[in-house]
Amino acid sequence: MKKFIAFILIVILMTSILISCGGDANTNTQDSPTSPDNADRTNTDNGDTATENQNIEENAEKKGKERIEQDLPEADFEGYTFTFLAANRTGDLDWVSPTPLELIAAEETGEPINDAVYRRNMKIMEKYNVDFNMAAGDERSMLKKAVNAGDDIYGAVVMFNNNVPGIVTGNLLLEISQLPYMDLDKPWWDPAVNALSIANKNYLLAGDLLILDNQATNVLLFNKVLMANLGIELPYNMVKEGKWTMDRLHDMIKDAAADLDGDGVMTNADRWGFSVYNDTLQALLVSGGGTLAAKDENDIPYLSFTSPRNLAVLEKAMDVMYNKDYVANAQAGGATISDFQEDRVLFIWTRMRFVEMIRGMESDFGIVPLPKYDEAQDKYYSLVNSYTGALLGVPKSAENLDRVSIILEALSAESRYTLQPAYYDITLQRKYARDEESEAMLDIIFGSRVYDIGSTYEFGGVWAASRDTLSAKRSRDIMSMYEKISAKAQKDIDKVVAIFEAMD
Repeated sequence: MKKFIAFILIVILMTSILISCGGDANTNTQDSPTSPDNADRTNTDNGDTATENQNIEENAEKKGKERIEQDLPEADFEGYTFTFLAANRTGDLDWVSPTPLELIAAEETGEPINDAVYRRNMKIMEKYNVDFNMAAGDERSMLKKAVNAGDDIYGAVVMFNNNVPGIVTGNLLLEISQLPYMDLDKPWWDPAVNALSIANKNYLLAGDLLILDNQATNVLLFNKVLMANLGIELPYNMVKEGKWTMDRLHDMIKDAAADLDGDGVMTNADRWGFSVYNDTLQALLVSGGGTLAAKDENDIPYLSFTSPRNLAVLEKAMDVMYNKDYVANAQAGGATISDFQEDRVLFIWTRMRFVEMIRGMESDFGIVPLPKYDEAQDKYYSLVNSYTGALLGVPKSAENLDRVSIILEALSAESRYTLQPAYYDITLQRKYARDEESEAMLDIIFGSRVYDIGSTYEFGGVWAASRDTLSAKRSRDIMSMYEKISAKAQKDIDKVVAIFEAMD
């Protein structure tokens, strides 16, 4: 009996020591049967900030992001305040925050994105003796007012994509080649944005300084519980082997639908193979290697979606999207992201932004790029949404171009080793993405971004027509749509080209 009592006392003592050293035991052991990775995600949410920051930097190096030295001169900018002008999306529920999260942070809070921005900014502030500020509002009107008055009050502007055409053609930005210390060959700049140049002039930037472009990138989410219940193989290996095609997606979704309530009518109470939006048609066109508009050898745009191959891609995309027996259009009252979270949708088309919105989903989900047209296609392509994305530019009224370009280059380079790993490694892979395979998928998705100049500049209303005339109405009459918009599209292109050629 004495030995037994002694043993119990030792157990109690050791338990108290472990609890005092290890923190909240419940935090470290919490799990759920449908989400086996929940414990790891919980630890990340409540872990030590310094440890997280160190892990971010180590993970960046492991992923081939060894630090590349910047080719920038020493400089002292004597306390200059670099002010970002940014759009304010107050009231828009499609965003995490009404203003960009990647620009300013007042202090460290333990939230990965905020702390990465804080550390990045502090490093540049100390190195160049600068400060940072953000002015948020209607970025187009505020920028126009500053430029017309010749006021050098903004160092850079972050524009939502739907405002880009008016800002660029309004001659409100500097051409990128005028910025002496911008090295667009460095990996912290995204070359995909070159698709938006015209007449060999480019006024736009994208890259590691931003996360809004990540959030606007198109993806497919799939419900892993439904896949297991239906006996469907997860598509990860198909993606890695280059075999993830529209036909493979079609095969998966067509047998997934079921009339769960037995009323003989497919409604949101039933199970669907695929939930789409009107935008999905263009996203599939791009993922199949096409675009609404392309550019010729002189960097001049033209409508391209009626080329023979693009027509074939659109036809196959329509095969995937248009069958009402197993595909629901969310914008027509069909199944949405809520139904996906409740295990009634196998695949859903969306943007990376929505991955953050469903982090509390009970069932596990996976992330894959949109499929190729066929296995012969050279790579995957992931469209950046033409409405919700964001791009960076330098106001025409900027006076000290050395200073502006040094600061932007330094911020972008440092973002590669702070902001992007925080967004990518913690916010996505540890908090939101539910398995290790999603890490490889994100590499593919973010490494294959596409900007479609046709939808960005909306020549002849081509994006609205593809979205509303074709997708919303499930019409296959592509050539009739082209005939209706082609003349206006050419006038729009001629007008924009003339403006570009006249700008300095």
